[in-house]
Amino acid sequence: MAAASIILVLVSIQGCGNGGHDSEGGPEFKKIPVKRGVFQISVSANGEVKPIDRVEMKSKASGMIMELPIEEGDFVRKGDLIARLDQKDELAAVNQAQADVDIARAELKQATRSFDRREQLFKQNYISEEENDQIELGLAIARGKLIQAETVLDRASERLAEATVRAPIDGVILQKYVEEGQIIASGISNVSGGTAIADIADMSRVHIEAGIDEIDIGKIEVGQTATIVAEAYPGRSFDGLIARISPEAKIEQNVTLFDIITEVENHDGRLKSGMNTSVEIIIVRKEDALLVPSVAFQAVRGGGSAEKGMMVLLWDGDSWIEKEVETGLYDYRNVEIISGLSKGDILGVPMTSRLKEENQRLEQRIRSSRSFGADKSNNKKPSH
Repeated sequence: MAAASIILVLVSIQGCGNGGHDSEGGPEFKKIPVKRGVFQISVSANGEVKPIDRVEMKSKASGMIMELPIEEGDFVRKGDLIARLDQKDELAAVNQAQADVDIARAELKQATRSFDRREQLFKQNYISEEENDQIELGLAIARGKLIQAETVLDRASERLAEATVRAPIDGVILQKYVEEGQIIASGISNVSGGTAIADIADMSRVHIEAGIDEIDIGKIEVGQTATIVAEAYPGRSFDGLIARISPEAKIEQNVTLFDIITEVENHDGRLKSGMNTSVEIIIVRKEDALLVPSVAFQAVRGGGSAEKGMMVLLWDGDSWIEKEVETGLYDYRNVEIISGLSKGDILGVPMTSRLKEENQRLEQRIRSSRSFGADKSNNKKPSH
């Protein structure tokens, strides 16, 4: 009886279902239509927004900050005031140097007049040759004093100007490191490099830095387009262009990655420095391609060969027939059909989930039947 039960189970499973079957009444197939659509292969990675040009501003002068009219996030133009230091000492030095220049000019004017008169006096023997030489020396000294005084004035004026820090470019204040009343060190005379006042960057164009797996890096080239989506704006995408590919790999969690730099226009300023993004780089894109799900090629055992082409199961209206097709581009989801099929053709894909369930039920019934027979035999006690 147990063997008869097993045979009945096999028959009932082979005959169940209302979908398509093979010629032997085997597993059920899901019908998949051949469609036309866009075939695309892309590489994706996570990235971070970074400014293209980030400038750290310092002062050449040292002193107390008297004015600091900026805050983080402010947009400033080139030449706008960033910070002004205490200028009392520098202003006094400029005034003193200007006075020295005025004196030197007066002395030079007087020496020039003496030099102009000495020629006639020397010809008329009113002055000696030694006195004539002294007049020429006095003129040279007066000229030298003026040059020295003007040099001191220039340096003092520079120090006064250095006490005022202005924006070197148009941009956004990313970070502010100091406050009014704080004493800062010079950026050129201090061993530590001086005190940073603020960071500024032009955010109208930004870089997206992302790490690409070494498996995919060979598919990427400078100049390729990319689509950027920031986590802050999931419903909006930004167009980017691959600007640079790192020549050296980095290792992160035992994965070899190559950094790529994607340049993105950011005129509205939505992309902020440090934002997390996803980068999708389109490797291949083909419009109006004839597409078949890749699982359709598992319907025929072996899937065909390179010489014969690929094989699929095609529904002819009454039954499934094997059909050889020529394929083109492919990925893990879709395969492009070059020839052998048309739009609207129906292909068969095994309903593996249902087959698995039926096989499990069959195995369970077989085990139950065997266990029942074994129990009866094992219940017999050995005779003595």
